[in-house]
Amino acid sequence: MLKRSLVLLLSLSILLTLFASSVFAGELQKTLLDKLPQPGDKLTRAEFVSMLVQAAELPAPAKSVALPLDVPADAWYAGDMKTALAAGIISGTAKNTVNPDQPVTQAQAAVMLSRVLRTPDVEAPGPLPTPVPNSHWAFVPFTWLVKEGIVEPTVKPDAFLTPAEGAALLDRAFGTAKEAKEIMEKSQAAQAAVKTLRGTGDMSMNMKANPAVPVQGVPSYIGMKANVAYEMNLDQGLHQQFTMTITGLPQTIPPMEVEQYMVADGMYMKMKDPMSSQVKWVKMPAGSVPDFVELMKQQTKFMQLPKEFDKYFHYRLLGEKKIDDKTFYELSFFGNIPNLSQFMNMVGSQAGLSQDMLKSLEQSGSMVRGISMVGKILIDQEKFYADQLNASAVIVFADKFEGKPFPMKSLTATFNFLYKDYGTKIDIKLPAEAARAEVLPLGP
Repeated sequence: MLKRSLVLLLSLSILLTLFASSVFAGELQKTLLDKLPQPGDKLTRAEFVSMLVQAAELPAPAKSVALPLDVPADAWYAGDMKTALAAGIISGTAKNTVNPDQPVTQAQAAVMLSRVLRTPDVEAPGPLPTPVPNSHWAFVPFTWLVKEGIVEPTVKPDAFLTPAEGAALLDRAFGTAKEAKEIMEKSQAAQAAVKTLRGTGDMSMNMKANPAVPVQGVPSYIGMKANVAYEMNLDQGLHQQFTMTITGLPQTIPPMEVEQYMVADGMYMKMKDPMSSQVKWVKMPAGSVPDFVELMKQQTKFMQLPKEFDKYFHYRLLGEKKIDDKTFYELSFFGNIPNLSQFMNMVGSQAGLSQDMLKSLEQSGSMVRGISMVGKILIDQEKFYADQLNASAVIVFADKFEGKPFPMKSLTATFNFLYKDYGTKIDIKLPAEAARAEVLPLGP
């Protein structure tokens, strides 16, 4: 059970890596301030909610939403309040009230904003200076907002926002969303036309065990760091080499060097046994991982996802950055996928994937309760190719998998990649010794 789950997890992690390789400030502030009928010295909760709904362009709820008892049906903000309630941005008290006329604090605003941006529900990789201690109820949202430069670490969490401060906060979060999205779409279109590229980088993963499901031999924490170099040809496959270090296990394991091919015939791995020092190739069992070559061939369709996917990701244009003789757009993004199986089915339907592949993706997705992604990307202003990616992904596992308690609670991964050699000649050919590899047994 555990070995099979880890194989599926490997499949999901690689899939995420493949996906990952895929109005100016000031104007929004005025628009938001003009929305307020009679602004005072302090911004109210209702006013901030209304401004937030407009800044994020949240859609009106498809179903009827009952208003809290202290929100008049004819209030100017009633429609925005319904939208916020339906989206889970704000919730009522036990007495079915939301205190719309109370001033909103910096901490309350940070939490509501983080819910719209769908930032991860575990703290950002640090250490980071934050305006609150880690015991504070708004600590996790603050870590991400500070990390992304949306909130300063010096703000006072209990201080009330003024209308101008609230508008400025939302402008930092959403003021460049339109430009950022247009740049991202151009980059996706440019990269969809490219069949070959190379990349180098490093990544780390920290996996935490589920304390409610003790499994003999599984530690409470496992860490992994790796340096990666890969090359890809969408018609042939992917070849990558990485050095990996694992910590947290009962026994000390020396760094592992792994070579990997993902081709039409399957996935092959060349590894050195840390105990015997024997080096050998193994092949992953059929059906245990998706057909990665087919996934890569469908990259063009992945890059042209329908409008319904907009709700999963938010983009910001941070500005321009010059490196040597090139100028890049610097973008940041937030994303959250609450139902991975549903998301994968939508992706598969759009991309025209086979039923076998959809089944494999759904199987991997059923072990995951949700995924949050956040990061920054540099895009070449001339060709719109991605040049650098720095991202974090937080995977929260389901309580049960295939009817049994799942032993892992969460996995946090960070990626730092550089991309180059777009469109150059790259051949991915499986070595003869790899083709003769034995199939890795999954076992119980």
